[in-house]
Amino acid sequence: MPRQSRQAQVCATAALLFRDYGYSTATMDQLAAQVGLTKGALYYYYPSKSAILFDLLSTQLDAALELVDRVPADGTAGERMRELVRLQVDRASHSHDEILVFFQELPWAEKHLQAEQAADLRARIRKYEDFNRQLLASGVRSGEFRPMEVGMVMSSIVGILAYLPAWSRGFTGRARAALVGELTDFVMHSIAAAPACGPVAPDQAAFQAGPRLPAPEPAVNA
Repeated sequence: MPRQSRQAQVCATAALLFRDYGYSTATMDQLAAQVGLTKGALYYYYPSKSAILFDLLSTQLDAALELVDRVPADGTAGERMRELVRLQVDRASHSHDEILVFFQELPWAEKHLQAEQAADLRARIRKYEDFNRQLLASGVRSGEFRPMEVGMVMSSIVGILAYLPAWSRGFTGRARAALVGELTDFVMHSIAAAPACGPVAPDQAAFQAGPRLPAPEPAVNA
């Protein structure tokens, strides 16, 4: 197997181990056994366990920023946000172990990685977050999106992406396409500005008024 392909296999297998055991508990011995290499041969592909973790986290951030770059520069804020959400949901529905490990281990980056590696990851995260915040704020200013706490909403969308791989495993074909469409609509409806109130249809007026109490019966004279 070519070196590059074997390195990708090592990284993918490490993602599975980190997912199941956590980075701190998973060992290079386990990884070597899973990929059928000696521990010494494993170090030919990665000099340390932390190097694998950095590769995993870095790859996910590069992928997220690549999706940001694919969002058209023109169009309304709503159109651009919809495309960004769609791209991210689609990717999250495909990359299961890697994305789960990303959100599981990122909070401990400063503990497990070299300082310059952690700083590099945080800089790329800020670039991603800045784009999302600016896009959401642009939609609020244009009236396409409802007034919101932009940072909170952005974190909520990221939370959906973080949890998606845990339950979408096994979705293929039409089911995955439906998932992408439904979640994209869900996010966009949650941030859309409320439509202007118009005249209420008679049946809607009755519904909004709620059930009517029965009229009191006339008193009967003794």
